[in-house]
Amino acid sequence: MQLSVVDALRTRLRELPRQEAAVARAILADPSASLHIAIAALARNANVSQPTVLRLCRTLGYVGFPEFKVALAQSLVPSGYAYVSAHVAADDDAAAYAPKVLDAAIAALRRSRDHLDTNAVAAAVARFAASRQILVAGFGGSSATAADAVHKLGRFPIPCRALGDPILASMAVEAAHRDDLLFLLSNSGKTLAMLELAEQARARKLACVALTAPGSPLAVRVDIAILAEPTEDTAMFTPMASRIVQLGLVDVLATGLALRLGAAGQDALARVKGAVARTRA
Repeated sequence: MQLSVVDALRTRLRELPRQEAAVARAILADPSASLHIAIAALARNANVSQPTVLRLCRTLGYVGFPEFKVALAQSLVPSGYAYVSAHVAADDDAAAYAPKVLDAAIAALRRSRDHLDTNAVAAAVARFAASRQILVAGFGGSSATAADAVHKLGRFPIPCRALGDPILASMAVEAAHRDDLLFLLSNSGKTLAMLELAEQARARKLACVALTAPGSPLAVRVDIAILAEPTEDTAMFTPMASRIVQLGLVDVLATGLALRLGAAGQDALARVKGAVARTRA
């Protein structure tokens, strides 16, 4: 199935040339508004030339800007099952919706694998390994991902705390030691409380790593950003596939930390496994 214009822009954003990516971000910031502006206005919004806008249209397979706008309008027609998934229809039965949901997750994981910045992963792992304590913050839907991160990272000989409440998170950052690390998880990277927490960490000169969306306000407020493009419009749909990608990237970071810590990490993992084994019949 051919991707809609919006999905194509999101999927290809990180592989586009820099100026074409600027146009794509300008469109994704408000797709509906992009339907009603001239090519010159879109070029100004993206701080590029009009030929750059045309190049993006042709990169996506459209002859020119008018054809692109028609396709964009078609892609904004509501589809999917509102507040659940963009990939299923209201009349789908289990035989239809089950593979659709799983296929969407598989596709999202593949895109994440293909576009993952492994240098950023290595830098984040090094910060984790050098920290006195890891403070993991995730609010709203991202609190579940943060809890999983604490479950994974908490097996190592580095204290790890979950911060699911913005006020308690702010208190923890204010009381943090200079060798502590703040790990922020936000699918959109736009949650106000999360942005405030990142600013607070910066003011206290606290190292900060985020797992968030590329080009988001959060991504530019932290020392290291592990980027994962959201695959759903979270204003309309539940971020199912996006959350699975985040969980996968947490596993990547935990694996990297295990390898970085070497024998000390192995010993800690063995002790934790032994403790868990004792709880089973």
